[in-house]
Amino acid sequence: MQAQTELKTCENPRNVIRGWNSQEVGPHWLRMSTPRQYLKAVRSYCDIYFGESVENDRGYNSYDMRYFWRNGVSVSYDLSVEKSDSLHGGVVSLDIPGAVLDSFDDEDLHSFLLGLRKYSAKVTRLDIFYDDYERVVTPSKLQKIVKKNDYSGFRKGHITQAYKEGRLIHDEVDFGARGCKGSGKFLRIYDKALESDNRKNCIRYEIEFTKKYADKAFDLLSQMGSVQSLAAMCGELVAGTINFVHRTGEKNIVRLKVYKFWERIKNHLGSVVIRIPVKRPTIEAMFQFIDKQVIRTMAVLRRTFVSDVDFVNWHFDNLTKAELRLSQHQINLIKENRRSTRYSDGLIFGDD
Repeated sequence: MQAQTELKTCENPRNVIRGWNSQEVGPHWLRMSTPRQYLKAVRSYCDIYFGESVENDRGYNSYDMRYFWRNGVSVSYDLSVEKSDSLHGGVVSLDIPGAVLDSFDDEDLHSFLLGLRKYSAKVTRLDIFYDDYERVVTPSKLQKIVKKNDYSGFRKGHITQAYKEGRLIHDEVDFGARGCKGSGKFLRIYDKALESDNRKNCIRYEIEFTKKYADKAFDLLSQMGSVQSLAAMCGELVAGTINFVHRTGEKNIVRLKVYKFWERIKNHLGSVVIRIPVKRPTIEAMFQFIDKQVIRTMAVLRRTFVSDVDFVNWHFDNLTKAELRLSQHQINLIKENRRSTRYSDGLIFGDD
């Protein structure tokens, strides 16, 4: 995949070409959801690229059914509208494995991603890879950096190595965490030569975006106007997830000196940082949270007390303790909304 962008130093545009010039970049896994009404349209769209699909009753992630293509692509869905609405929010799920995306022709990949936008896609997982055939730095050489926490963009780094008969067979460093405990970014840097028995002699950088990061990243990639800009954005998203810096105690990351090997990689790929704004709860959101998540628990606890008097006394004692642990944002919410809420006949409304 070829990419062209300009360096900040106004040098000639650099090229990133898939399989050439020691660089390869591209998307490597895609999972997206789309409203149920697009099910047949999405199936037909995938048929254009992957051939004819078959239907079976082995849907992923608790879905009833799926359309399945021989290359591993699938669209999972529910037979019942009621189950679809209650369990899956009225959406179907499209899964495209990394090997399928790797096999795309560059122009087809660009047009395929662009075409998915018309189905109101919400992407929940998107992996992007960068293969460095120059092997600028190996995971083994990153170990000291990880141990010293000389990086930013992630809270934790992990080192994974495996040996067989005294020979290194796996070399990897990871940043972040997967699943519900993760932030939505998980970066693997590993020696692809060891994994592929030297068929691909490169260091692979593979970023797994989930949650809001995946949707933001897909939104950027799927809007690119050419194969070149798509490839450039892939490289920039990988480089933008992490920064390797010499920690000195300075809290301002921008002032820290970047490791030379990372400067070299970033100068080649560029850098795009996806920032997810922190969602601050509102008074309305707090009432909704109580109604959906807390109120039934409170009802159970109420019935365990000898009387409602005991329950109310316990409740207010705990409220008093909780008020001592309020965050500044919560204190500001109180100041902005003090004595402005009324309750009557089962309804909550403003005092205006």
